[in-house]
Amino acid sequence: MKKSIRFIIVSLIIIATAFLSFALTGCNESLDIGEAEKILAEGIEKALESDTYYIKYRINNVNSEEGKFVQYSLNVAEEKTAKFTVATGDMLKTDYKDSYYGKSLKEGVNKDSAKDSDYVTGFLESASNGKWNITPCTFEEFLTNEKISAYNMDSVTALLKDIPEGQLEIVSATRTGKVVYINVKVKDQNNMLSAYESVNIRVINGKLSYIGDVKESFDISIAFGGPKITVPVWSATNEKGE
Repeated sequence: MKKSIRFIIVSLIIIATAFLSFALTGCNESLDIGEAEKILAEGIEKALESDTYYIKYRINNVNSEEGKFVQYSLNVAEEKTAKFTVATGDMLKTDYKDSYYGKSLKEGVNKDSAKDSDYVTGFLESASNGKWNITPCTFEEFLTNEKISAYNMDSVTALLKDIPEGQLEIVSATRTGKVVYINVKVKDQNNMLSAYESVNIRVINGKLSYIGDVKESFDISIAFGGPKITVPVWSATNEKGE
């Protein structure tokens, strides 16, 4: 009797596993090249329309036994505040260097009694004494600063948007729920992606959300939201262009 019960249980497990595998496979919809091209193009445009996003651009040293990497993160909130972080490290330790954009209050001034002249809107960078220096600038000037410009939304999407016609080969494309997976080969030698044998792309909820080498030497992930940004108080100001 006990053997019969065990047999029934095992049979049910096998049937359930087979059903689940079938169900998951059935959720994968293959897409033709034309449809994949349209989804990718629309996903890029939708990403560019977003005024709030969080980009993580990570480069892994695949030859390092310590897992060395550098990651550039750009968190933008409605074109009012932004935070740019460079993280350098390995499996044991990571060092972070932050910069900010936003409206900053002068150090030591109570916001309840602050005057307009106590606020400066611009690019905040940490000084050697641990305080924050601010350079007045616009939001656009912050995003196009030489330290940041390669990692903003325009530059990230340009990796795919600016490829000449016929220089992007879509190898495969599938849809699972709200996620479209596209595998491509970039032939344009002027594009950094051409250095990689194969590149994976994800479009989630209609927006470009991921670009990465299949060997994981680099990846770019995009979320359309991010952690709350708290702009530090400034202690010294720099003239524009300093």
